[in-house]
Amino acid sequence: MTKKEIKKLDKLWALKVKEDVRFRCELTKKGKKDCQLHSHHFIGRRHRSLRWWLPNGVCLSASKHTMSIWSAHENANWFRSEMLDRRGKKWLDDLVKRSNVIFKGTFQQVKDYLDEKTEDYL
Repeated sequence: MTKKEIKKLDKLWALKVKEDVRFRCELTKKGKKDCQLHSHHFIGRRHRSLRWWLPNGVCLSASKHTMSIWSAHENANWFRSEMLDRRGKKWLDDLVKRSNVIFKGTFQQVKDYLDEKTEDYL
């Protein structure tokens, strides 16, 4: 994939993560009118098999993403516990299992997945 294609998929993924939770922070429940929303990779995007997989995305307010001590980037253990409480052990087990799969998708395959698929973890 080209850098341009990767950037397009990243933007589409981020939008889908937010859409799947109706543009609300999954931790605070604040909507896009109340705060800036970010799409966060639960397991880092360098894991290509998870980079565009929707269950790996979490919609967060800016404060819960990076801007406070109680945020995903500043307090990873707290965040992991919060997400496990919300989404459950099966969700985390599926992420770990998928992270060990070698990614072979094309741009079009990933785009089609993001255009069509929503997951039931949310």
